[in-house]
Amino acid sequence: MSLRTQITLRTAVVLPFVMIFLITMGVMVFTQKQSYKEMVSDISARRLISLTNNVNQSLSEFLEKPFEANLSLSQNIGYHHLYQAGNLSKVQDYILYKFSKHFQTTSQVDVIGFGSEDGNYVGFRKEANKGYTLMVQDERTNDQLVIYRGSKISEDIRSVISDYDPKVRPWYIPVVAEKKASWSPIYANADERQEITLSALAPVYDNNEFKAVIVCDIKINTFNAFLRNLKSKTDASVYIIDQQQRLIAHSGGGSVVSWGTGRTNKGQRLLAIESANPIIQKSASYVDRNSLLENMEIQHFNFTLDGEHYFNQITPYKDKYGLTWFIGMSIPESNLLGELPDKQRNSWLLGLLLSCIGIVAGLIAFNRIIQPITSTADAAKRLAKGDWDGNMPKPSNIYETSMLVEAFNEMAKNLKASFQQLQSQLTYDSLTKLYSREGFIDAAKKKAKIEKGTLYLVGINRFRDINDSLGHQNGDQLLIIAAARLRGTLPSEYLLARTGGDEFAIYAPNIIQEADVQILANRLVQTFSSPFAMESESVVIKISIGVVNVSSDQEITLCLRNSSIALSNAKQDKASICIYDPEMRKASKHRTKMLARINNAIELQQFEPFYQPIIDLESGSTIGAEALARWITDKGVISPIEFISLAEESGLIYDIGQQILHKSCRDTAIAIESGKWSEDFSIHVNLSVDQLTESGFVELVKSTLNETKLPAKNLTLEITESRIIDNDPMIIDNMLALKSLGISIAIDDFGTGYSSLAYLQKLPFDCLKIDRSFVSKLDKEGIDRSIVAAIANITKGFKVNLVAEGVETQQQAELLKQLQCPQAQGFLYSRPVPFEQWPANLTNIQKNT
Repeated sequence: MSLRTQITLRTAVVLPFVMIFLITMGVMVFTQKQSYKEMVSDISARRLISLTNNVNQSLSEFLEKPFEANLSLSQNIGYHHLYQAGNLSKVQDYILYKFSKHFQTTSQVDVIGFGSEDGNYVGFRKEANKGYTLMVQDERTNDQLVIYRGSKISEDIRSVISDYDPKVRPWYIPVVAEKKASWSPIYANADERQEITLSALAPVYDNNEFKAVIVCDIKINTFNAFLRNLKSKTDASVYIIDQQQRLIAHSGGGSVVSWGTGRTNKGQRLLAIESANPIIQKSASYVDRNSLLENMEIQHFNFTLDGEHYFNQITPYKDKYGLTWFIGMSIPESNLLGELPDKQRNSWLLGLLLSCIGIVAGLIAFNRIIQPITSTADAAKRLAKGDWDGNMPKPSNIYETSMLVEAFNEMAKNLKASFQQLQSQLTYDSLTKLYSREGFIDAAKKKAKIEKGTLYLVGINRFRDINDSLGHQNGDQLLIIAAARLRGTLPSEYLLARTGGDEFAIYAPNIIQEADVQILANRLVQTFSSPFAMESESVVIKISIGVVNVSSDQEITLCLRNSSIALSNAKQDKASICIYDPEMRKASKHRTKMLARINNAIELQQFEPFYQPIIDLESGSTIGAEALARWITDKGVISPIEFISLAEESGLIYDIGQQILHKSCRDTAIAIESGKWSEDFSIHVNLSVDQLTESGFVELVKSTLNETKLPAKNLTLEITESRIIDNDPMIIDNMLALKSLGISIAIDDFGTGYSSLAYLQKLPFDCLKIDRSFVSKLDKEGIDRSIVAAIANITKGFKVNLVAEGVETQQQAELLKQLQCPQAQGFLYSRPVPFEQWPANLTNIQKNT
């Protein structure tokens, strides 16, 4: 570029800077507005959950203490034999003692009473002056209910009620019917207090005989004080309703009982939609209109009232004694953010003003730079000291000095690039450009010293199979795309590394709450849920995640090891996410011991085939059997659930499969030769994909047939559909080689895997086995629309045999015959049994049915 075409340095520096600054500010403001709603929604959900949990816990404490007290009273009265027929003086003294000594400060307790089977009653009511009113009906009062002005029997009588029978009271009848502690229905007192009452009920037993009912009345509306206090602190409107949507307590003013004149429901609790509080009324109306109480789950919704936006949550509340209530919570949007939007806007304006001032000041300072050679010398000194991040000198309007500065900058740039490349080889992964394991450990140590957080170890499931099927080059490309997805999903302050072949480590600072840890883990799973677009096809992968909490006193290397244990557990349990627990180390030791036992069992030939017959549905004859692996020990038979998955993971399944194959072929050859089984009898042996991918497997089968003298036509090898790796050439080649020997191939558990019909056409197979889950759902009405019917139609096109697994009833067998399914196996005919216990009555099932 010639001097005539050069622009001024001030223009070259300031113009791009101003443009970038303005674009950045615009993008940030736009992004902030777009994310505002999401932020408010997230904050409101957390706030509602926190407040509701507070109310839930306080309500539990409010109800639990009186109920437990009532249970204690009933037990002690019965245990100490305080009840005496006709005279309740001992019960009276005990109740007064407990009321005054233990429940005086429990404001919600109103009345404690005792009603016996012989119609006697004694009770105390707490008065506003902290005194007690005694109520008695026994032989001392001539069997009349006498209410005294005090806590003792005296001449000072308030009123007398004749013909009072406690056994017909609503607090007595439920206990007599159920003979267990429970809550009474909620009701409103019709006196001047207008109090909502809920009674805790408990039976009294003496020598295991039911004698009476102890009742503790609770003034539910005293809970209003807590709700009003909560509203004054948080501006949250709270109400509690029952399943009929009637108010129990609320944070607004006024009673929850209808006492107005002219009301048909005078004295009854108000419906929530009749509340005087417009927020509660609006919220309850939404709950009623959308039937939110029906599914007994936490529900979120929002509405606008008088120009204010409200966020709401309705939460079910249940206790172990039969209460089913609902807690409604409403908070205004203004309470969540307050003046934040206005302050944020003002901060942007102030930042813009300060930035403009800075630009002007920079221009003034820039105009004073007249000594580029001096600045170049200073820069050289800094580079000599290892300061690679210092400011480099800027060219001036003098040609010679500009050339000198440019040459110096070029040299410095090359030196810095060489230094960074050397450092990068140690710090960063060459494939994904993320941190290496060493770089991650160094960076995480610095982070963990000042910020607690959580370490996530993400592993791609069956990555070796992906490499084998797609090639290592495509496998590397998949890792690069996965790293890019993670980098684009996670915040910039998170540390991200590739610590192993298919493992990525993520350190999330300040993520320590259980809910936040789970949210981020789910987000990582979602990141990998969409397909990965490769050159010729899309690849769907699944991941597992090991999670470890990191504190400042923990070594990052130890956390990485623990996260690896958690990741292994996630893969073994086929769960997406596993949070590390010290118990996992014990489980890892158990797994090691189990592997040692399996190895020992292989050496001792302890794996034996159990046989389940395969029946021809038309003729009823036994035409074959499936050989199922069982582990025979001195202590009994170990189910395949205990060892198959572990054997597959460790590669020991190949040796186990070899034993089962050899013994099955041997038993079948002996049975055919002795006439126990027919000459065209087919023995079905399950194969692991790990066996089928071995290059020497076909030779192993050939040698097994030669040793056992079993004809190849009598052997069928079963492969589970969901375990077949798409387009694996080794599997196809081995299947073709087995077919060429005269061996039949069966696809097991058909319909439960992911194979497409197009891919299924590539597989050389002779038989499809319908999974038992489809057979169990067969019924007469939907037989033509069943999956079994669809599979039966598919097999007609493939011209292969069809076997239905899991047949347990005669009706299922008849329906399968209607669908022209030729063969079946299941408990209807026989459970899997050892060769020696093969049932003799299976010659012809049709004869027995």
